[in-house]
Amino acid sequence: MKTIWTPTREYYRRILEAGDPETRCRLYLDLLVEPWQSMMTSMPGVQQDDPLAGARAWAWLLPDQVTEMRAMLEKLEAAQAWERGGEAIEEAARRFDRWQGRIPFDTVTGWLVLGDPAHSNPFERGYTGATDWFQPRLIGQIWDPNDYNLPRLPALLAHELHHLVRMRLFPFNPMTTTVADYIVIEGTAEAFAASLYGEDKVGYFITEFDPADFEQARRLVGQGLQASGFDVIRGYIFGDALAERSGFRPVGGMPTYGGYTIGYHMVQAFLQRSGLSIEEATFLPADQIVRGSGFFA
Repeated sequence: MKTIWTPTREYYRRILEAGDPETRCRLYLDLLVEPWQSMMTSMPGVQQDDPLAGARAWAWLLPDQVTEMRAMLEKLEAAQAWERGGEAIEEAARRFDRWQGRIPFDTVTGWLVLGDPAHSNPFERGYTGATDWFQPRLIGQIWDPNDYNLPRLPALLAHELHHLVRMRLFPFNPMTTTVADYIVIEGTAEAFAASLYGEDKVGYFITEFDPADFEQARRLVGQGLQASGFDVIRGYIFGDALAERSGFRPVGGMPTYGGYTIGYHMVQAFLQRSGLSIEEATFLPADQIVRGSGFFA
C-alpha cells in the first residue's frame, strides 16, 4: 500500500506569508478547503453559500486566525509532527502488505490540520482524527499541541488508517450498522494502534477509564449489541455526556467513551483467545469477533 503525506505544513506557511487577507483566504480555500469540499458539503447543516462553512463545521482554524495559526504551527514543527506523521502512516500501511490483494485500494493519503480550540470537542485531549467517506484518505487534527497528544499522534493516524481498511471491507451504514459493528470498528482500530506504538499510546478513554464504570459499560454494551440507527449507536460509543452535548440519544448510564473502552478490551480478548493477529482479525465479521471474544458471556 502506497502512502501520500500531504504537505499541509507548507500550506500553512504559504497562508501565513500572504501579504493581505484576501490572498490569505484564497490560498486557504484552494489548499485546504477545496480538496475536502465533497466531504464537507455532505455534512448536515453546512451552509452552501459560505465557502468557509465546512471549515467552521469541522472546527478548523480559519485564515484570519493568524496569531493562533503561527503559534500552533511552530509547536508542531518543533515536535517534528509532520515527519513523525508521515512515518506513521507508512509504518501502518506496511502492516497490511500481505493482504493487499484483499483491500479495495492501493494508496492512502494523510493530512494534518490545525483546529480551533474555541470550537473543538472539550472531551478530547486537544486532538482527533477522521476518515473520508468518499476516498481512502485520513486526517489528524490538533488544536492544543501538548505533551499528552504529540507523542500519541502516530497512534492516532494508525487508528484512522485502520478505519479506512476495515470500513472498506465492512462498509458503515448509518441505518443498519449495529452497536456490535461499531465497537469492533473502534476496538480493532485502537488494538492496531497499540500493536504498533504500545498500549500507553492509545486514547485516554482506555488508559484512564474509571474501573468503577467498567462493568456498567460492559453490561450496557452487551445488552445493546444488536441495536442500530445512527443516533442510537452513537450513544453506546460516546456515552451520555457527549450525547446530550451533540444531540443524539443517550443510553442512560453510559460513561463517556464507554463503547471505545469496551470495544478495545473485547477485541484484545478475542485476539488472546483466537491467537490471531490484529491484521488477520481486521478481515473478520464483527459478530465473529464478538462471539469469539467471550467478553459478554
